[in-house]
Amino acid sequence: MPLQTFDNLPEDKRQRIIDCAVDEFAQHDYASASISKIVAKAGIAKGSLYQYFNDKTDLYTYLLDLVSQTKAKMMAKAFRQENRMPFFESLLALFSVMASFELQYPKLAKIGYKATSGKSPLPEDLLIKGKQATIQYFVTLINQGKATGEIRPDIDAEIAAFIFVSALSEMGNFVSMKTGIDKNIEDSGKPTPAQLSEIERLYQQVIMILKNGIAN
Repeated sequence: MPLQTFDNLPEDKRQRIIDCAVDEFAQHDYASASISKIVAKAGIAKGSLYQYFNDKTDLYTYLLDLVSQTKAKMMAKAFRQENRMPFFESLLALFSVMASFELQYPKLAKIGYKATSGKSPLPEDLLIKGKQATIQYFVTLINQGKATGEIRPDIDAEIAAFIFVSALSEMGNFVSMKTGIDKNIEDSGKPTPAQLSEIERLYQQVIMILKNGIAN
């Protein structure tokens, strides 16, 4: 986590350093990301960065925390306690939040993905623990669906949760591939109406398949 000296920086300088770090770690995994490129782009001395963060891992951990906090805020806004929805509506809303996160913060989304799929300093047990926590979230959601009669009682909640988590973890890449969303965001900062329509269709298809299966 950043040192107090980082918090004491003027807001514009602090944000410039964050933006440059996000750019670099979105393009490269932890092992190949360059601190030299970050400081050069931010217009600061390399030694200055180590007055703000202990080391490269400290900066990287800060960015991962930024990813988690940003995603958590979006989920909290979408899933208020008073807005209890049926199971598959909740699932579609959750997928929509993930899609919105990918669209609004594509670079942060890439950092999060590279942390779990690329060369990362995160210990394997920490990665496994994070995935298990996500699976447990879905297990709880599925068991609630069983209690309301929306989900068959013979469904293995843990296996179903694993399928949901796997779908979620890869959906961002699939959506980018199908819509060309990455290039568009870099060019204009937002997806086109046609791309938004296609994204909605893709997520609805996923929900339909999860809900009804593929048997004729």
